[in-house]
Amino acid sequence: MNIVLVYNPKSGTALPIEELRSKCKAHDITIDHAIDITDGFPDSLHPHLRADALIAAIGGDGTLNSVAQELYDTDAVFIPLPGGTLNHFTKDAGIAQTLDEALAALATASARKVDIALVNDKLFLNNSSIGIYPTSLRVRESVETRLGKWPSAVVGVIQALVKFKLYTVTMEGETFRTPFIFIGNNDYHLDNGGQRDSLTSGKLCAYAVRSPRRSTLATLLLYAIFGKLREADEFVIHDDTKLSIATKQSQVSVSADGEVLLLDAPLRYRCVAGSLTILG
Repeated sequence: MNIVLVYNPKSGTALPIEELRSKCKAHDITIDHAIDITDGFPDSLHPHLRADALIAAIGGDGTLNSVAQELYDTDAVFIPLPGGTLNHFTKDAGIAQTLDEALAALATASARKVDIALVNDKLFLNNSSIGIYPTSLRVRESVETRLGKWPSAVVGVIQALVKFKLYTVTMEGETFRTPFIFIGNNDYHLDNGGQRDSLTSGKLCAYAVRSPRRSTLATLLLYAIFGKLREADEFVIHDDTKLSIATKQSQVSVSADGEVLLLDAPLRYRCVAGSLTILG
């Protein structure tokens, strides 16, 4: 098997490219081209996007998102390999979570099509949100170099809860104030720890808190602990192929697979069924 490999040498968990070549060779996989994702990789990748090309990427959800953005709706085959701090997409796709096991499985794997989702034409493989989570990410990024990844994540969540920014939104004809909306590519089952059991339903899931009060978040947390979240009146659930969210703001901070974006409102979400071919 011959592949093009996109990798991130600056990742904290990155392996040297020669070690990656050695691991691939042990499983009869040859890296024809290695592309550094930190060095203008789209221009380097595009010449390889021909029919049946095998484009592998090793990294966390952010790296896989960047490569999938270039590959969806093409004839190339995407090989997502685990290698970052967070690997939600490879887990939900049923891909082994050690690199050696994931490479070994490629010998007998069959290509399959999975869904991707878009918010204003920005792709996400996992989920997107507005409110508390994007705010916490911005805070985390501002202090991460001083505090480290996980301490800064805790600081980010605390700051987001203290600031508690509210959005007045209109979602599928209903207007309400909320600190949080979550949109998933396929259903994040609330009764299964938020895991997806399908990447091919062709639908989005959307969860929103329909209340401006901090106390409501605490109440909803209790509902979640006892598996009763769907029964809460303040919890909005939406399930469809498309979703539009209007806000009073002309631009909104939105997270997409952990990256914070500033997007024009209204936010237009859609699931694009079967538009990404993966192997693994």
